[in-house]
Amino acid sequence: EWLGGKGNFLLKPSAKIVIDTKDENTLLKLSNILKKEVKEQTGLILKTRFGLPKQGDIFLTLHEKDTSIGKEGYYFKVDNFITISAYAYSGLFWGTRTLLQLLEPGKSIPMGIARDYPEFKVRGFVLDDGRKFFTLQFLQDYVKLLSYYKMNDFQIHLNDNGSYKYFDSNWDSTYSAFRLENETYPQLTAKDGSYTKKDFIALQQLGDDYAVRIVPEIDVPAHSLAFSKAVPSIGSKRYGRDHLDLHNPLTDTVIQNIFKEYLSGSNPVFKGNMVDIGTDEYAKADAEAFRAFTDRMIKYIESYGKKVRLWGALTWAKGNTPVTVNRVTMNTWYNGYANPIEMKKLGYHQISTPDGWLYIVPAAGYYYDYLNLENIYSKWTPSMIGNVKFQPGDPSIVGGSFAEWNDIVGNGISEKDVNDRVFPAIQVLAKKMRSGADTVFSYDDFAKQCKNTGEGPGL
Repeated sequence: EWLGGKGNFLLKPSAKIVIDTKDENTLLKLSNILKKEVKEQTGLILKTRFGLPKQGDIFLTLHEKDTSIGKEGYYFKVDNFITISAYAYSGLFWGTRTLLQLLEPGKSIPMGIARDYPEFKVRGFVLDDGRKFFTLQFLQDYVKLLSYYKMNDFQIHLNDNGSYKYFDSNWDSTYSAFRLENETYPQLTAKDGSYTKKDFIALQQLGDDYAVRIVPEIDVPAHSLAFSKAVPSIGSKRYGRDHLDLHNPLTDTVIQNIFKEYLSGSNPVFKGNMVDIGTDEYAKADAEAFRAFTDRMIKYIESYGKKVRLWGALTWAKGNTPVTVNRVTMNTWYNGYANPIEMKKLGYHQISTPDGWLYIVPAAGYYYDYLNLENIYSKWTPSMIGNVKFQPGDPSIVGGSFAEWNDIVGNGISEKDVNDRVFPAIQVLAKKMRSGADTVFSYDDFAKQCKNTGEGPGL
């Protein structure tokens, strides 16, 4: 919401970033981030102080009284000075993103009052890091890029494998990778690119600083060739070694040991409250065993005080074995695997991730090489999963996410090639995931605005 005033505010070298004295400890890091980014955006080097603002300053406060805006909402008031107010860190942080976006074309900002808050709680991106390695720097840059567009969820798919039909139908030579340092099974960690535990902890801290939730995904019991290569006896002889043998007790032991290494202790590697366990595309013929394994894994992760996210599969894997619902969030991606109406009746929270709309698979010849952004802008919102439309505000739909998958291993697609596909999608989907059907501009006008807005300071 925007209420325009008269005139413009000009950010000058004499301006200060002023922190409300009550928020000194909470906001010092945010003010340092903003100071650095204002310099990158405008060249101005602003000083920071505590107290009350003066003419020309930027004032940050966590004492906004209007709690109806939610934790991610904020007010942005431009008069003699700029006031960004919220009652939670994430809301205030998003307000600083608005400031930086307004400073991108110049140092002049129209006077007035903005009241801004998202319609959807989850506004996300899934990156397939298993079949293509992305450097730590790329992940760090993507935390900042997503944050610049007020997207708050970065799901990192940490293991996967290629299709063995592209590797002479030989499981031994089929590409697979697991991207984290692992001391329990050292042979599990990929040799062609991985992250130390220290690196991954630091990445999550960066996410916290930039109001972006990092969701680590370890995908089992399909897409699991990396695990069966590390411990051969847990690979399925019936369905192929990219499936785990769910009738072998050792399988649970191995997979739980892997998760335990990242969840246990006073300073666990997985810092956030959400962990993804995958659970997609397992053989339909073994649905009961799959459902039982999924339920055991949910309960195991929850025993460490975490919430579970997983990929929708329970329409595909029909059966009588109950699967835990409470506190579980599902990426609903293909209605034949998880019918969103059925999932709502079961009680799952759903993230709209429809493959027919939002899957990028570079140079694969299926799904999208580049998303159809005009179609998405004009017709899609997170309330729509495949061809199923929910009422806006339906509490079972917590948000949306799009995905970049690297199915065709070794096809020459670089990090910059991936970004060439993902960045313009972020610009459109950030808008759709934040405000649903409320697009205001025509697509052509919106696309022109996108050309004037970059990746964010320093990127």
